[in-house]
Amino acid sequence: CAYALMLLVVDEAHLLDLSVVRSAQNRGCGRALLDHLCERARAAGATQMFLEVRPSNTAALALYRRAGFAEIGRRKGYYPALEGREDAIVMSLPL
Repeated sequence: CAYALMLLVVDEAHLLDLSVVRSAQNRGCGRALLDHLCERARAAGATQMFLEVRPSNTAALALYRRAGFAEIGRRKGYYPALEGREDAIVMSLPL
């Protein structure tokens, strides 16, 4: 129902992608996968997890905020969009 891609670098984890099939959204699948990734990152020695998310992706933003992620910055024009470019919200979570 979902997949994710995470990169571990020394003591940092970077969530590169997390996607849940539309029919499984709002059923806890994304949160369960995110929790699993955090556990795996901690077990590998990571002390912090980072990610970027589109401001227009309100479902993902809500998921990450509920999980304890906080906005730490923005990358201007990071994502291609239908009308130009869209910023990325950079978020982090202490593990």
